[in-house]
Amino acid sequence: MIQLAPAADAPRHWLMGPAYYAQRDPLTWIPRWAEKYGDVFTIGSPIGSATVVASPELARQVLADRYSHYIEKGRSYAVLRILMGNGLVTSSGEFWRGQRKLTQPAFHRRRLDAIFAMMVERSRHFAEELVEAREPVDISPLFSQLTLEIISRAMFSTDVDASAGSVGRHVATLNETALRMLRQPWRFFLPRTFPTPFTKTEFHARATLDAIVHGIIDRRRQGGEDHDDLLSMFLSACDEETGRGMTNEQLRDEVMTMFVAGHETTANAMCWLLHLIATHPEIEAKLLDEITAAGDALDTGSLAAYPYTRRVVEESLRLYPTIWSVGRRCTKEDELGGFHIRPGTTLLIPIFHFHWGERWWDEPRKFDPDRFLPDRRPSPEIYFPFGAGPRTCIGNQFALQELVIMIVVFLRRMRFQPVAGFPVEPDALITLRPKHGMKLAVEGR
Repeated sequence: MIQLAPAADAPRHWLMGPAYYAQRDPLTWIPRWAEKYGDVFTIGSPIGSATVVASPELARQVLADRYSHYIEKGRSYAVLRILMGNGLVTSSGEFWRGQRKLTQPAFHRRRLDAIFAMMVERSRHFAEELVEAREPVDISPLFSQLTLEIISRAMFSTDVDASAGSVGRHVATLNETALRMLRQPWRFFLPRTFPTPFTKTEFHARATLDAIVHGIIDRRRQGGEDHDDLLSMFLSACDEETGRGMTNEQLRDEVMTMFVAGHETTANAMCWLLHLIATHPEIEAKLLDEITAAGDALDTGSLAAYPYTRRVVEESLRLYPTIWSVGRRCTKEDELGGFHIRPGTTLLIPIFHFHWGERWWDEPRKFDPDRFLPDRRPSPEIYFPFGAGPRTCIGNQFALQELVIMIVVFLRRMRFQPVAGFPVEPDALITLRPKHGMKLAVEGR
């Protein structure tokens, strides 16, 4: 077998080598290197390396078929631990298995049905406010606020009302902290157990959030009431074999994971979705036809009346997968595509590369929702916006339901139009977000 080595003739930064380019613009460089160097190649730097897996078959081996060889997350998830602690997104091994087992029932379809009406009500309230805009508006921070409110109410029911504004501000602060760390890796080595001039804002945000979340958890444990929300499900979760439930610290980490992962990805997905609809009036017309034909009903029983809307959402997630890549760390000796993978190797699975590749799609950059007709649905090897294998995103149905609701509610009330000259560019950081925000003109119907 061949031992992997860094691509010698790749562009090189004077200090970081090719890794500089992979970090600054992975959407451009990873596909170029895959075409030049093949399905498995390593990006090297003085502080470490990452092996890119650019073949659908090999990615499936890492994420599903040989999952036990790659059970740990990659080094990049250390940044997310600052936000989420040791929650489902960042934990590994047996601890992750136990937490997944405990949290899975909270995302059962029956529980999502109970949250459905709240999603509709908050989306309608948001639409009434947005339609009053008299000038083009950057919808990116607005949708971040809306999706944070929805996940807060889904998690805490009414308990979050008094502190919702504070929660939103502090979650946003920690998100910005993580983004700065990705752009300036030296920040990762700053102490975080006490405030410094560089970390005092982050330290205060984390301490305030911990106090709010632990306060709600303590009140729930003492009250013992079922609020029919995600936190109640987490509190009542119990491993049948061991009788173990979640500690307060585990509850805190899972709550923060839902806060961060449950609003950032959906907010960005909505920005890309509305951008695509605004720039494709023929798609908007078909959506309106379906929405009008469905009438005023919007509940779990009427979702089947919106198959085209669902296809539009799925195609948008293909073109702009908010989870643009996933990382894994090899824990057992393995072979991928004839290459020797040593324990400790960090692997990167570039989801966007499989969604955009001409090898797997006709006209891959074209917005075509009919790719997702029942007889044309793509293989899960080349389309997996929520990840794949045992670690597929636990909230995937929650997010899809939320996106369909928002599109139906918003298009009934208003139309969106692009703003001439406004730059629309994806930025691959923690999620695939609009680099300059997303400014759209809004008109009432």
